[in-house]
Amino acid sequence: MSRKQFPKNAKELIVDSLKLPRDMAMGACIVTAVGNDQVMVENYRGILEYTPNSIVLQSKTCRIAFCGCGLRIAYYTNEDMKIEGKISEIRYL
Repeated sequence: MSRKQFPKNAKELIVDSLKLPRDMAMGACIVTAVGNDQVMVENYRGILEYTPNSIVLQSKTCRIAFCGCGLRIAYYTNEDMKIEGKISEIRYL
């Protein structure tokens, strides 16, 4: 059975039983909010939308939308990103 065909539930069971970090083993995105004016995002895949009122990112498992006003990407690398502005909502799509 190839890696792509491995059932998601079985993979999660293995990760949990071996107590592996989910972000490393499953490619989970890490979102850290500091108040309502700063967010750090790790393990994202790409930027799908970027406006002053909305930033939408693609992660391995879902899309993450940050809504608010005056939003801007303070910096980004291939691995992490810092979003600043007045953040009113974080949605997982």
